[in-house]
Order: sequence, then C-alpha cells, then structure tokens
Amino acid sequence: MVAAYNARAEYQGLSPDEMHAVVGDLTAADGPQPADLLAHPRLADPFDVAAVGGGLHHFADPELAAERLAQRLRPGGVFLVWDFLPHGPRHGHGSRSVLHHGLSEERVRAMFERAGVGGGFGLVVLGSGSSPGHGHGHGHSHGDHDGHDGEPMKREVFLARGHKTV
Repeated sequence: MVAAYNARAEYQGLSPDEMHAVVGDLTAADGPQPADLLAHPRLADPFDVAAVGGGLHHFADPELAAERLAQRLRPGGVFLVWDFLPHGPRHGHGSRSVLHHGLSEERVRAMFERAGVGGGFGLVVLGSGSSPGHGHGHGHSHGDHDGHDGEPMKREVFLARGHKTV
C-alpha cells in the first residue's frame, strides 16, 4: 500500500519532500520508533492534528498507538479517531489483522485521557451500515459476513475527538 501511495505521488510530480509515506509500527518495541520515522526536518515541529481513520482496531495495543501519536501533537493539538463501535461475534473470521471487533465509548474515552488528549472529548456515532462483501478495498477482510445464512455484518461507525491538554 505504501509503495502504491508513493508511486501515485511521484506520478503527480511530487517529490519525496512534498509527499512520501513510510512503513512503521507505532507500537513496536524494536525497530524504527516514531521519533525516527518522523525525523525529517519538515516534521520537527509538533503537529496540529493527528488522526486514525478506520485503523485503530488493527493495533494490538490501541492505547499505546494513541499515546505515541499524541506525543507528536502540540499543546491544544487535536486527535481524531473514526472506527467501529463493538459489534457481534465473527464466525469464520479469517483475518489476523483485525485485532479488536470495535471499541466502546468508555474505552476510547479512557484511551484519550491516558494519552493526554482527553480535553474536550467527544464521541458521536456517525451512522450504521451493512457490509455486503468479503472485503472493503484495502487488502484485508473484516469477515464482513457473520456466518448466519450469509447475512451482512452490521456495524456502527463513530468519530471521536479530543485535544492535547499538556
């Protein structure tokens, strides 16, 4: 996915200084750390916004991922997460990349507070929908069918926001 992103940037005439993705694991104890991955001079200043869209449920430790992202925010910087609320059991789920089947409002609130981005916390449910297929276009499956007569899996999507208080 990163190679395709970088190829698209190059195709658009953008240099790596203007737009470039790197692979990293925010929660890895070994390997490149976030400070190393973001060591480019253009990234030296704290960020105004950090966001995770539809991916926090893939982290083994979402709380640590949130802390690592919050470290890069300036005081008052905004942290945003959209993801799924908890949803039912996933019979026949074959994907190893989905580590959490949704995040509760209580867990997200505690995660934001622990990371230092709980100021002005808010979580709103954006809506719900069903996933009709076995994938959603970015290279892995969420086991979209619940295994009961091929019925689609229903999920509710939320958006949470907080700002850095320290």
